[in-house]
Amino acid sequence: MLIMISVKPKIHIIKNRILLFLILISELISFSLLYYFRYKNQNLALTGFENKAGNIVSAVLYLLISLMVIVNIFSSRKISFSYLWFLLFVSVAASVALTAAGFLIQKEIRIVLSSVFIITNFFLFSALAVITFSSNLKAVFLKSLLVFVIMFFAGMTYIFICVLSFSDDSETYITGDGKADAGVILGAAVWGGNRPSPVLRDRINKGYDIYIKGAVPKLVITGGGSPNEMTEAEVSKNALIKYGVDSQNLIVENESNSTVEQIHFVRDKLYKKRNWKKIVIISDNFHLMRSKEICSFNDIKADCIATDKSYSTEGNMNYYLKESFALIIFWMCGI
Repeated sequence: MLIMISVKPKIHIIKNRILLFLILISELISFSLLYYFRYKNQNLALTGFENKAGNIVSAVLYLLISLMVIVNIFSSRKISFSYLWFLLFVSVAASVALTAAGFLIQKEIRIVLSSVFIITNFFLFSALAVITFSSNLKAVFLKSLLVFVIMFFAGMTYIFICVLSFSDDSETYITGDGKADAGVILGAAVWGGNRPSPVLRDRINKGYDIYIKGAVPKLVITGGGSPNEMTEAEVSKNALIKYGVDSQNLIVENESNSTVEQIHFVRDKLYKKRNWKKIVIISDNFHLMRSKEICSFNDIKADCIATDKSYSTEGNMNYYLKESFALIIFWMCGI
């Protein structure tokens, strides 16, 4: 009887260690997949670990997860066997979502799956933190959920503040000191009658301002559109020609549907081939931090200039919040 009592706890610990080891393997596979897909989504070759924001964020996250798993493997704490099964399921589900996002084409579905991957991984991190550092493992799921909510909102608040407080390079170019190889006007909506929306009009005007001051010799105008209307780039081109810009100084990209695609065009067709040293991104302020991060990841040196467009307080908060989520998804998944 005494032998049975002493053996059962040991079997329980061994089973837990096996599950924790499987979680560790799953997370190492997940990190490898994440690193691969981040570069695949940017059409870049893997050449080793690079000092990029997204790489550092994900490396730190997975390092902490791995360390907590290893600590618990060598611990004799009584962790719920069923809860470890649940965490293993969460880990595998995150990898499946990431893999699906990496191979699918439709952007909206990829963003949803990438969001699922990020949320499930942060929950796993929170759960492991509770298991590792909590003195009482009762109601472990509720504690994990509470820690996850607190950490999620703290992280989102920090990133939101970073995006909100992002400072552009307008002063350098207003004084005439700034010089770059080209200004890149990011696309925005076109209204009926092939008219630029107020957002696009402000971007066109700001691009024209730095062009006329001699800060840039060329303007790259980007953005696709619907089949039955002019593209964002073509509408921008017409407006700039009316302002008096020589059409030979306008470079048109009219097939993209996202900021990433627009920056890829600059990278592949212009920046490398023409040996450019620096560009100026022209867009709304809430859009600039992510745009600069995309440029940085693609080894494009970029300054940023915000338009003068003003929004309501509610509109501003919505745009900045949306960009905060988009920045996290780009950092983690390269989308």
